[in-house]
Amino acid sequence: MAALLVTVTAVQGLSTFAVLALPTLATRASATFGVGAEAVGYQISIVYLAGAALSSIAGLFVRRWGAALTSIVALALTCLGVLAMASGQLALTILASAALGFGYALTNPAASHLLFRFAPRHRQNLVFALKQTGVPMGGMVAALLLPTLAERFGWQAAMAIGAGLLAVVIVPLAFMRTRLDDDRDPTFRVKGGMLAGVLLVARHPRLRALAIMGLTYASFQFCLFAFLITMLAQDFGWSLIAAGQMVTGMQIGGVVGRIAWSVLADRIGHGLDLLVGIGIASAAFALVVATATAAWPVWLFAVVLFGFGFCLVGWNGLWMAEIARACHPQEVGLATGGVLVFTFGGIVFGPAAFATLYRVLGSYALTFGAFSVMALIGVAALLSVRTRGGS
Repeated sequence: MAALLVTVTAVQGLSTFAVLALPTLATRASATFGVGAEAVGYQISIVYLAGAALSSIAGLFVRRWGAALTSIVALALTCLGVLAMASGQLALTILASAALGFGYALTNPAASHLLFRFAPRHRQNLVFALKQTGVPMGGMVAALLLPTLAERFGWQAAMAIGAGLLAVVIVPLAFMRTRLDDDRDPTFRVKGGMLAGVLLVARHPRLRALAIMGLTYASFQFCLFAFLITMLAQDFGWSLIAAGQMVTGMQIGGVVGRIAWSVLADRIGHGLDLLVGIGIASAAFALVVATATAAWPVWLFAVVLFGFGFCLVGWNGLWMAEIARACHPQEVGLATGGVLVFTFGGIVFGPAAFATLYRVLGSYALTFGAFSVMALIGVAALLSVRTRGGS
């Protein structure tokens, strides 16, 4: 179980690293592409539009070909996408962003299928949370590694080196595939189920609430991932390396939050109540960020951004476990993919909307404050199912 958890966490982390690679280097790469740094919001939207298109049937691929092989394909697509973006060609980067989205769409249904199958039932919140720490850890690797490599070798070389990390993780998955994919069904037909996951979510009130929550929380979370370095650099005059180090602190907050929230859920239950609290706290931290100025001391930025990450990056493991428990074991991959269609839709909307709102407000800090409404919409969705006894 330990080897499996490490492997799927690495897949999750490096897939996130790939998605965040260009946003991390946006202030360097934008001149090559001939666009403003804020345009990375539209690139993120392309990634998740592609992810949303594939996510609903990703669980069907898991049933047909197995979760391990699905994860290998996801890593291969992601590796090729990062290499293509390193070309510096705008048209090729658009296609590469779609490849990243297809790869990312396959990772969570495959991992959820494996973890629900092999993890002890009384530790599922913690196991799912540990896997989901791959997201902030991938962000940390991007924030620490890529700016340093870009300073020394250029942003395109930094991206190419990052692609090599993705290729490495394919090796252990290939060795584990026979054991992990022994439940695959070669006779299962994928054809004809393009909306299977979405329809499952639509029929299930609890899954619907979790889908709406995922849409809003993830939209806000990826704005934090995509624009925090740019905010520190442009609004407050920080260097790219210093901003990357501060973002690493935020991501550490996310790692701690994912584990802490899920351990608490394993002990006391009431998963939906905890997710409600996370959303309210995230909105509060966003409003605090809106008051930030260049005169703030570094320690104050560190405390506020750690807390922001603890909440806004900390919900995913608990949320994934709630999805898995809300459906039949054979439907875990399908339900996860169906919910992620809505989540990816939120990420398509969020960064693009954030970039547009920034052009109106002229401040990344104020835009974060305005975007706090996204978390509160997710809170309202969870409260609606909680009042019907869904907690």
